[in-house]
Formats: sequence, C-alpha cells, structure tokens
Amino acid sequence: MRNLIIALCTVTCSYMGIPQQSHAQNTPHTHHHKTIQTPIFYRVAEVDPRFNLSMQQVIQLTQQAADIWHQETGKQHFIYDPNATFSIHLVYDERQQQSHYRLQNLDQLHQQQQQWEHQNQKLQQDKTDLETKNALLTIRQTQLAAQFQQYNADVQRFNQQRSSSKFLADQLVQRQQALYQQAKALQQEVNLHNLKAQQINQEINKLNENNQLLVSSAQRFNQVFKPRLFHKGNFNGKQIMIYEFSSTDDLRLTLAHEFGHALGLPHTDDPTSLMYPVIQQQNLQRFALTHSDKALVKAIY
Repeated sequence: MRNLIIALCTVTCSYMGIPQQSHAQNTPHTHHHKTIQTPIFYRVAEVDPRFNLSMQQVIQLTQQAADIWHQETGKQHFIYDPNATFSIHLVYDERQQQSHYRLQNLDQLHQQQQQWEHQNQKLQQDKTDLETKNALLTIRQTQLAAQFQQYNADVQRFNQQRSSSKFLADQLVQRQQALYQQAKALQQEVNLHNLKAQQINQEINKLNENNQLLVSSAQRFNQVFKPRLFHKGNFNGKQIMIYEFSSTDDLRLTLAHEFGHALGLPHTDDPTSLMYPVIQQQNLQRFALTHSDKALVKAIY
C-alpha cells in the first residue's frame, strides 16, 4: 500500500495594526481659575442635517453631557433654554467627511478580518480533523500490513508442510480475498483522505494570500488615515462649535468637555479625564469625572 500524502500548510496571520484615531477636543485656551455664574442657560442653535441627527437628539445629548457635571458636583450647572444666548452649533465640514470616510474603510477592514478569522478557525478545525483521520488511517495500514505478514507466513508454512488439506487451502484463499478487499477499501479511503488534504492545503494557501491582502489593505489604510489631531470642538466664550464626532457617545463626551471649558476649566494632564485635550483613553459609554476633573472643579468653586 502506498503511504499517506499529508503536507498541510501553515496558516499565518499578521496583525494589521490599525491605529485608533485621536482627536483634539478644542483649540488652546487660556483659562483662569475664577468663579463662574451658574447655571448657564444654553440652546442648540444649529445641527447640519448631514450629521444624521435630529435637533431633539442633539438636545438630549447635551442634557446627558450636562448631567455628567451635575451628577459629580451635585450642582445644576447647565439648563436648556430655547431662547438662551449661549448656543451650540454642529457644523459639518471636511473634518467630519474625513472621519466618516475613515469609519467606512475601518468597518470594511474589520468585516474582512472577521471573515478571515472565521475561515481560519474553520480550516484549523479541518486541519485537526484531518490529522486525527491521518493517524487512524496509519494505524489501520499498520494493522493490515501485520495481517498480510501473518497471512504470508501461514501460506509459507502450508507450502512447507506440503499439506493436501482442501479445507486449509480454501481458508487461505478466503483470507487472501478478504485481505485484498480490506486493502482496496483502505486505499480508497486513503485516496479520498489525500484529496481532502490537497483541498485543505489549497484553501489554506488561499487564506494566506487573503491575509497578505488584508495586511496590504491595512498598510494603505494607515497611510491614508495617518493619526493626526484636529479640533473637533471649540468653545469661544459665547458658543460651542462641534465639527466632528465618530459616534453619539463621542459627541456626548465632546459636549461635556466643552461644557467644562464653559465653566472655566483648563485642560488636565490625565489622559483618562474629561478635560484632557484629546479623546482617546476615556470610557465613552460609562464616563464619570476623574480625580483630575474634580480637582479642577474644586479649584474654581
């Protein structure tokens, strides 16, 4: 019998290294620690429809942003008033266009990566199953070879004894036929097994090629969307301008940050704090003021 032909390729995966974009909260301000007259009455004056948010949604987000300060300080710092002078504007420009385009490309890359990982997981399982089958077939080959060896020894003994027993001769013939049938059936299994191995090897090679394409796509993505800081929000003393956000959670935190400036708070050096100049390490979904933020509040109240 011929040997099993198993030559499984190795599935490789390179980390694509897609960076998290960082955005500066606002332009540099000179903040003075002084007492601020609160509450501050504000209104949402402008929401560009290209943000795909209604006026009511934005108002709700501003109220949630204001609640961050209220919950942590126990004071009602901000109150929504449709007639207020202090206003909030969501202005759509190239910053949001760039962010939207980046998120689209990033989502596509993530989908392709998830699809690759799913295929890789399946092929790894197929490879494991194939190796298990290979071991079983090898055992059966060894056992069948031992039976052939025993059969040949029995035939040699029969011939040496010059036995004329028709019964023993018929038995040997039946054993021979049975062994050849087993060998034929086993060989068919081996052929199918080798074919399956070749198919899996081809799929693994294709998967490795796709991985290289993913790596190239990620490298192109990193070149096009190089990490950079641009001003997504700004407080100028009379109004808050929002130019870019990646999600409603991001917008809520950006609004809360600019509210902090409206209270007269400067930036902190704590990357996890609300008043840090860059949104990157903060928990967007469950944010609470850090000790750094609270220290700023205590300094002016």
